[in-house]
Amino acid sequence: MTKSNDIHILPRPVEALPEYASAPARNNLAVKLTEAFGHSERSARAIANAVVDPSAVRKGIGDPAAPNAERIAVPGGTLFGIRTAVWARRVMPDPRNPRTLPSRRHPFAVDPGTGAEDSKFRPVPEPKSPVDASLNAAELAVDIESNHHLNWACQQAASYVRSTNDWSESITYQGVMEAVWIVPTTYRHEDGSEVTALTTAEGSSRMTAVHTLLGQRSADVPYDEPGPKFRGRIKRLNEALASGPTQEDLVALRCERVPALVIVGFEPFAKSKTAFPTAIRSLVALRHVDPPTAWGDGPENEALADEVLDELARRSLISATQAAYYAGSCTKKEARDAHLSDDPAERAAAIVGLFSNPDGRFRDAIRGAVTSQSSRKRVNQRLSNELATALILRAYNGDATKVDQARRYLRHAFGKAVHGGEWAVTGRSTDQLVADAMAEVRASIAAGTPDEPGPSSLELAVRAAYPLVVDGRLNADRGTSGNDQPDRRTPGEVLDAMRQLPQGIHQLGQALRDFAAGVSIRAVDDDGRTRPLEDGTGEEIAVNDVFLRGEFPPPGKSKARRPGDTPTDRYDNAVGTLADAMEALKTAFDDLGAVLGDDGRPLVDVKGVDQRACAAWREILSTVQDELVLWSRTHKRAHAVAKGQHRDPAPSHDEVEDADPTAEWDRAADDDTTIRVR
Repeated sequence: MTKSNDIHILPRPVEALPEYASAPARNNLAVKLTEAFGHSERSARAIANAVVDPSAVRKGIGDPAAPNAERIAVPGGTLFGIRTAVWARRVMPDPRNPRTLPSRRHPFAVDPGTGAEDSKFRPVPEPKSPVDASLNAAELAVDIESNHHLNWACQQAASYVRSTNDWSESITYQGVMEAVWIVPTTYRHEDGSEVTALTTAEGSSRMTAVHTLLGQRSADVPYDEPGPKFRGRIKRLNEALASGPTQEDLVALRCERVPALVIVGFEPFAKSKTAFPTAIRSLVALRHVDPPTAWGDGPENEALADEVLDELARRSLISATQAAYYAGSCTKKEARDAHLSDDPAERAAAIVGLFSNPDGRFRDAIRGAVTSQSSRKRVNQRLSNELATALILRAYNGDATKVDQARRYLRHAFGKAVHGGEWAVTGRSTDQLVADAMAEVRASIAAGTPDEPGPSSLELAVRAAYPLVVDGRLNADRGTSGNDQPDRRTPGEVLDAMRQLPQGIHQLGQALRDFAAGVSIRAVDDDGRTRPLEDGTGEEIAVNDVFLRGEFPPPGKSKARRPGDTPTDRYDNAVGTLADAMEALKTAFDDLGAVLGDDGRPLVDVKGVDQRACAAWREILSTVQDELVLWSRTHKRAHAVAKGQHRDPAPSHDEVEDADPTAEWDRAADDDTTIRVR
C-alpha cells in the first residue's frame, strides 16, 4: 500500500455508490433510446445496462420526436451525445486501440499463430456499421474469430497502454475526471454468435487503468450480465465506507463509476455520404490526430505558478498583497509602499523560499494547485524550480530574446541545499548578509565542515543567482553540439562551490552590488578587492561563466591557470598543477587495476608490482600525506578567523609528526580524488 507521505496527488473524497438500477428502469430507457434515436434492441440495452441512473437519462431525452442531446460538429455532419455516469464494469476499452497501430503484426508479414504472442491472431479489424442497421445508426460492429480472439486483443492493447500512457496513479486517487466517449459495439463471432458492449472511442487509456485497478478483465465485459454478484459488490463497498474503508475500497469507490459521453445519434449533412463509423473516427481525430497546439512548458508553468499563488492566498498562507508581489502585478513603488523589496534579486529569493518552504501547509497548497491542473505532474524539486523561475522572470525587463535562455538556466540554479536546507529570506542588506555568510564560512572551516556553511551563505547564493544568470554571467549546460563546456555542473552546483569559500562569498556579494548599480559584475580576489586586468590598462576583470567555473572548481579540481607572475599567481598555478597530478595519479592507479589477464582477473592481483618501485612510491606518498595534513590545518587556521583578527602560528613539522596524521588521512579517504590503496 502506498504511504500517505508518498502521495503527490490530493485524493478525491468518495461517496456511497447508488444501487444498480432496477430492470423496469433499464427497460424504459432502452425503449426511449430506440424511439428517439433508432437504436437496435441490443444497442439500446447495452446503453441502458451501463448507465448508472437510467431514469434521469430517460427524462433528460424528453420527447422522442425531438430528443434532447448534445450536438457535436464533425466533418460531414453532427453527432449526438448524452453526458452521464456509467458503470465501469459495463464499458470496455477499445481492443484495437489506435495507439497500437504501428506495432501490429499483420498476416501478410506473419501467419497468425506461427510467430510470437503479438501475432497469435489477426489484428482486430476496423469497426463498421451493422448490416442490419441503417447507415447512420449510432452503433458499430466488429468481426472477431472468438472470445479468445477478443481477449488476446484486449491484453495486447492493455499491455501497450500501461507501458506508454499509464493513468493508474492519477486515477487511484482522483478517479476518472474527464468523460470517456463510448459507442455501443457488437462483436460478431465466426460461429454466428454476437455480444454487444459499450466500447470506448476515446478514453481507452483511462478505462484500461480503471479495469486494472478494479481487477476487471476487459474482454469479459460483453459476456458478463449484471446481476446479484454486482449488486452484492456495491453493497459491500458501501458497508466498508460506513465502517472504515481500506485503501483498496477507496480506489474501488472512485473507479466503479466513470463520467461518459455516450454517442447516441448521427445526422449527416444533406448530400453527404459520411457514415457513422467515419464520423466517429473524425471526432477522435480532432482530439488526437489534429489537436490544438500544446501550450508548451513556458505558458504551462506560468499558468501553474499563478494557480499556486491563488491557492496560497485562498488558504491565507500569503496575503493578497504578497500574491500580487510574487505575481509581478504590482509596481516597484507599490511594493515599497507595502514594505516589500523592490530589488528583483531579493524578490527572486523570496519566491524561491516560497516554493522550497518545508512547512507542510505550503507543500499541500502547492500540490493541490498543481494537481488541480494536471494530476500526472509530480511536485518535485524540478517543477518547483520551474514554477519559481516563471514568477521570478516577470521582473526581467531586458532583451526579450534572452528570456527563454534565462528561463532555461535559472531553473537549474537552486539545488538540493536550497530545497533541503533550513534557511529563510531575512531581508538583510547585502553588506550585512555578506558579513554573516563570511562568519558562517570561517566557522565551518574551523569546524572542518566546509561543505555546508549555513543559512546565510545559502540565502546569499539564492539571491545572487538572479543577477548572475539573468545578466548572462552563469550558464547551464548547453548540450553536446558545439559545446565548449568541459565543466557540466549546473548553476546551482557552481553557486554551492562559491558559497563554501571566502572568495566566493565576496564574489556573490559583488554580483549583487554591481547588478544593483547597473554595471558589469566584476571579479574579486580572496580579500574581496576587485581584480584588474593583466594588461596594465587599469580596467577590471568582468566575470563570465568560464571565469566562475574556473575560479570555483569542484573539490579536488584545479583552478583555471592565472596568466600573471605574482607570488599568488604562481601559488595558485602550482596548486592547480598538483591537483592535476593527483587526478592523473588516480586515473593511472585505476587503469592499472583494470588490466585483466586471460583468466579475467586483474593482472596486478596476480603479478603484483616491483617491490623497489612500490617502496619508492610509498615513500613519496608518505611525504605527501604528512604535508597534506599540515597544509589542511594551515588552511583552517588561515581562513577560520576574520581578516584583522589574531591568527595562531602555523603548526611546525614537528607538531605534525607528533600528531596522528592517519585520522586526517582517513577522513579524506572518502573524497573521490584521494589515492586509494588496494
